[in-house]
Amino acid sequence: MEEDLASFAVDSASEFGADYVDARLEDHYNELIMVADGKTQRGVINRKRGMGIRTLVNGAWGFLSTTDLTKKGIRQTVEIALKMAKASSKHVPTPVKLAPTKAYEVSYKTRVKVDLEDVAFEDKLKQIIAWEKKLHTSKKIVRGLAEYTGIKINKIFVNSEGANIRFSNSLTWISLKADSKKGATTQFYEKTVGHSGGYEIFQKNDMEEMSSEIGQKAESLLKAKAAKTEKNATVVLDNDYVALLVHEIVGHPSEADRVLGREAAWAGTTWWAGKIGDKIGSDHFTAYDDPTIPSTLGYYLYDDEGVKAERKVLIDKGVLKGHMHSRETAAIFGAKPNAGMRAITFEYIPLIRMSNTFFGEGDWKKEELIEETKHGYLVSRMRHPSIDDKRYNWTISAQEAYEIKNGELTTHLRDMALTSTAPKFFKSINAVTKKIEIAPLPGCGKGDPMQALYVGNGGPHIRGVATILGVK
Repeated sequence: MEEDLASFAVDSASEFGADYVDARLEDHYNELIMVADGKTQRGVINRKRGMGIRTLVNGAWGFLSTTDLTKKGIRQTVEIALKMAKASSKHVPTPVKLAPTKAYEVSYKTRVKVDLEDVAFEDKLKQIIAWEKKLHTSKKIVRGLAEYTGIKINKIFVNSEGANIRFSNSLTWISLKADSKKGATTQFYEKTVGHSGGYEIFQKNDMEEMSSEIGQKAESLLKAKAAKTEKNATVVLDNDYVALLVHEIVGHPSEADRVLGREAAWAGTTWWAGKIGDKIGSDHFTAYDDPTIPSTLGYYLYDDEGVKAERKVLIDKGVLKGHMHSRETAAIFGAKPNAGMRAITFEYIPLIRMSNTFFGEGDWKKEELIEETKHGYLVSRMRHPSIDDKRYNWTISAQEAYEIKNGELTTHLRDMALTSTAPKFFKSINAVTKKIEIAPLPGCGKGDPMQALYVGNGGPHIRGVATILGVK
């Protein structure tokens, strides 16, 4: 049985003297289709199967993965992982300790209505070509791009404390992008649709209509006016723009390894290290990380350390409450493990990662935010971030915006970015809507070697104050 392979790895490492060991046995099915301007740029199906084995000896980690799932291959992998841990133990400044957690024995799976493999690759390709074609709404669209990804993962987690967890997951998403041009002016508009589930997501949405709307949006931005720089402007941020904002200035700085400075060499630290319990924003500012939300890209019920997932309160009414933890960092902070550890595949050691990170709800309606704004801007859809190493200074561009005058949307704007500092913006938040949307972000990067993981981010519409960077 497959469980026997993972259990064999754990038992072997324990026999060889490991203080702790866990094994992740995984089957991966990946498919990728990329279509640009009516031509297939990439069509790939990939399958792989292997095991990642993590050992703890004398307070140091050793990790190694293998695709040789014979008992001989597993035993050799265990021996090397142990040697790595023993060698590292002579040089670790502080021995690793693991916060206690319950050992679960459970099996669960993502709800899937249409299995990815039940739709022929040829049929998918035809559909995606058709969707990409619909991006070309006029000659002003100079390039269309459709990128589809489907993933199936079967995972078994076993550790030396008695945990045995089986998880079958399916993830599906597509990014659609239209580039427009008129004279020297170029613009683009893009949208990603995705979920934790099967191919049925594309049956729920009229993908051809969505593609046409994206093309039309890209065209309309050519007629929009370039935004002008304005300090301390009132801004109403839509769910999609908020998705990237919360990702960059709440999610990443909440990862406990960054707080401890362990990511400093390649990813940075965080400005709010040591500030748990401090008031860092207004009473309208609340943020969570929650892997338990079905149908999101960040969905799971147990992390890659076997810890049961739960909603993590990161900020509550402006007060910094906690971080995303591994069992190791939880022990350092004297906190409860909260299921923050994930790896992209069995080949990689787990890292502290976001799942679904989002701003909490308020009691406003979107219409009320706009109607009660004398002068400001409705800022829509994320584009590109620029954040300093401490996640303190931030600049994030938007795909489009509308000027608000006396509670009404007026001038259509392009070429806009917002900038502020994290605490200044957090303290400026003065209104938040009830409705929350979580957007798929399939390429969150972290680690060395880099792991591009799939997460969800979002929240409600938020009103605050920031400086607009536009055309001077």
